[in-house]
Amino acid sequence: MKKWVVFLGVLGVCFAAGTAKSGPKIDVGEDGWLKLSFLGQLHASYSDETNPETDAFLRRGRIILSGQIMDGVLFFAETDNDNAGKYGAANASTDIQDIYVDFRIMDSAHWVKAGLILLPFSFETRSSAASLLGTDYNVEAIKLVNTFVWRDYGAELHGEFFSKKVAYAVGVFDGYDSATGTKNPDADARVTGHMMVNLVGEAETGWFYSQNRLGSAGSYLSVGAGFDQQGGASLIEATEDADARILDSEAWVVDFMAGTDVGNVGVTVNGAWYDWDSSVYEGSTAFVEAGLLVGKTMLTGKYAIQDPDAGDETEDYTAGIHYFMNKQHNVRGGIEYRWGDSAETALAGIQFLL
Repeated sequence: MKKWVVFLGVLGVCFAAGTAKSGPKIDVGEDGWLKLSFLGQLHASYSDETNPETDAFLRRGRIILSGQIMDGVLFFAETDNDNAGKYGAANASTDIQDIYVDFRIMDSAHWVKAGLILLPFSFETRSSAASLLGTDYNVEAIKLVNTFVWRDYGAELHGEFFSKKVAYAVGVFDGYDSATGTKNPDADARVTGHMMVNLVGEAETGWFYSQNRLGSAGSYLSVGAGFDQQGGASLIEATEDADARILDSEAWVVDFMAGTDVGNVGVTVNGAWYDWDSSVYEGSTAFVEAGLLVGKTMLTGKYAIQDPDAGDETEDYTAGIHYFMNKQHNVRGGIEYRWGDSAETALAGIQFLL
């Protein structure tokens, strides 16, 4: 009950701060600048098929620092305190979730990024948590192996061609070696990449993609394809019944993002089909989600499917309603209801970005 009181209290504070803007840009020297931002997302859920039935927790609490050291040299770093208090957890860790430097190549439209990076695998895995279409990511469709919340250490080449009609990102990564993971210490380097073609409008070429542009981008249609591959990625320890095994990891995706707006009405449609072959999952997943924005209110719907090579197929549906205080992502709130083969769940979320 206390967590729900806190949740509702923060809801009131956030909506009272509906005119809030994201962090200001501060000039440092001749060509340098800094920007400090804060992202907070609180979630509350109810399902009579879970124990406990109700829960309220801090889904994300991020301190974000970005900036430019000099012309053509950018950096980004953020911490996250995720899922604090979920299911009564007594504590939560604060992690450095992203930290990298991005260098422009000879005043061109191509850059080299190095550090702890969101894997450039799909629109979904590269989307910003601050501008999602629904309350949270389509996590049921993502089965990446050996990552830290879809991130990995490595270097990436990214850029665009033909006036942002074609954009790409491809990198070589470690294959995250977590204490609880199954990474093979002798694994090959991980290679991950994604290319998009914008059939209508311009391709997004920033660090993070926006799933929900709130009717501010005109008409656009981006189609993409991505891959993630690592030989000998996972080491499965020997058991009494089986010898140790080393498994490769391969994943492929075909995806799209689309939207248009007419007057005060905006329509967004996103989707993806994935094929997975790793120690985590063998089979395919897919989703399609849509949003209808009228003024500051958006209705959303989603269909998701998980089709493992061994086991039962899972189909789920989600419907939601969301409200944006200032027609931006600075302050938003919403509630969604999911039904289908998974547990029926009501999920409420509020977000502030300062």
